[in-house]
Amino acid sequence: MIARIWRSWNRKARRAAAPRPRRLGLETLEAKTLLATLPTGFVETRVASALASPTALEIAPDGRVFVAQQNGTIRIVKNDALLPTPFATLPVDASYERGLLGITLDPHFDHNGYVYVYYTAAGTGGAESHNRVSRLTAAGDQSAGSEQVLLDLGPVGDAHWHMGGAIHFGPDGMLYVATGDQQTPASSQSLDNPFGKILRIHPDGTIPTDNPFYGAATGVNRAIWALGLRNPFTFSFQSGSGRMFINDVGETNWEEINDG
Repeated sequence: MIARIWRSWNRKARRAAAPRPRRLGLETLEAKTLLATLPTGFVETRVASALASPTALEIAPDGRVFVAQQNGTIRIVKNDALLPTPFATLPVDASYERGLLGITLDPHFDHNGYVYVYYTAAGTGGAESHNRVSRLTAAGDQSAGSEQVLLDLGPVGDAHWHMGGAIHFGPDGMLYVATGDQQTPASSQSLDNPFGKILRIHPDGTIPTDNPFYGAATGVNRAIWALGLRNPFTFSFQSGSGRMFINDVGETNWEEINDG
């Protein structure tokens, strides 16, 4: 087990404490014993520790594990050991729920070494912080060459939470990206922005003309493939069927699993 991540907060403590703004974020799981009695045939072995707020991971065909940390650093676990030198470090805004949130490998990673990431780019030179999809190229256990920016979304503004984060390839070879509503619920139902959506793009960042809203939207919004989401932090494609399950973060009393 590399790490455990959950989204929660202590409701009992929250009720007892003095009124204050609620902060939802990435928190490490408190120390406890889980699955003390393992099923027959299973062995639990710690292969990495001391990770800094890990948000996502991806396993390469050769068994290496690429771990995305919220602070923008990508670490590799190789042969059951965390390598001391990071694979790459991205210039992120890691405040609240922002930061490096998603990572996936190209279906042809063995041949091209492409690593795709979704993160909140820190505002520099007058630009505001905004979420971005980029491609890195692996040369062994290190990133080589320059980051290739594929898609820049609008500024996050004053939004602290609901950044989404998941990024994966679909059975059709397209790259799917989950974005949160950035604390503006009305954005989820609008084709005038890419927030609260699942986006679909080619691996080179261009937008497929067969996207369902390509003709009704303009610019980057043509990448919209599904809408009406709040904060889809993770999603996955079922092996064999290609069915997409989107995990949408709720609030207090509920969570959702949506059928994409």
